[in-house]
Formats: sequence, C-alpha cells, structure tokens
Amino acid sequence: MSEERLNAYLIMVERSISFEFNSPEYGKLARKIVELLYSRKERLSDDRIAIMLNISTAEARRILQFLSRINMIGVVKSTTPDYRTEYSWYVDDSVITNAIKKRIELVSSKLGLLVRALTEGTYYVCPNCHRRYSLDEELAYNGICPVCKVQLIYINNIDEINKITKVIEKLEKYESSI
Repeated sequence: MSEERLNAYLIMVERSISFEFNSPEYGKLARKIVELLYSRKERLSDDRIAIMLNISTAEARRILQFLSRINMIGVVKSTTPDYRTEYSWYVDDSVITNAIKKRIELVSSKLGLLVRALTEGTYYVCPNCHRRYSLDEELAYNGICPVCKVQLIYINNIDEINKITKVIEKLEKYESSI
C-alpha cells in the first residue's frame, strides 16, 4: 500500500467522522482506531479496541458502526458458543482500495450532476459566500447578493464545465490505476 493512498484514506476517515458527529475530536479518534486496525493486521472486537485506546466501548462502537455503514472498514459477524453475536473489525489494503474507489465514484457522480446543472442555464455567484444564483434570481435581486449585499459575478459556464470535466477525467484515471 502506498503511503499516499493510506494518507488519503485516513483523511477520508477523519473528515467523514468529523462531519457526521460534528466533532473534530471524534474524527481524530476514528483515525486512531483505523490506524490501530491497519497496523495490527488482525480482526479486533470493539471491546478490545476500546481497551487498547483507553476509550469507552460505546464511543468505539459508534465510530466503527458508522465507518462500516459507509464501507470504510471491514466487519465480520460471528456467533459465540453461548449464542451471542460478536463483531470483529478490520482494515486491510482491499478495504482501503474499495473505500477510495467508492469515494471517487461518489465525487464523480456529484460533479457530473453539477455539469448537467451548468448546461441548463446562466449562473451568477457571490464572491463572499459563494452561493449560486440563476439568471432569474440575479434579476430579482438586481445583481446584489441578498445575504452579503455584494455584487454578483457572472460565471462562464463553458469554462466551469471544462474545469469540472478535467477533474472528473483525472478521478477516473486515478480510479482505473488503483
């Protein structure tokens, strides 16, 4: 696994958790959990992870379940001899590769939607808050952002579409190289 790919994955984990739980501290904790799982190269229960990182099992479980739901870590479900269900969590190279591929697909699809939206009309943007306005909205507000009270700027759709298309192509090229 390349260092670049691992770092990209760790940043994705940290930002996803930070955003979901509205807490940069949770993002850092998720990064520690994932680094632990990757370095150990074994499947660990949430209890064991909590003990190793000196955190509560509930916190570890919340983070692990969310990461599993968005396919950022692997999980194996098993039944113990006393019929309890146990989950073992892991991170390996294939999990990291799949997580990056899924994120590239998501970003590419959202950028594709933006390209389609840009082909449908004329847009203006506020240089302060970066909100987009259609031609009708720009006319209704007399060319002034209703939030910032700043002059709206015309966006050249063709330039925007070309820039976004180049980004999509780079993402697809990177995805195929993984």
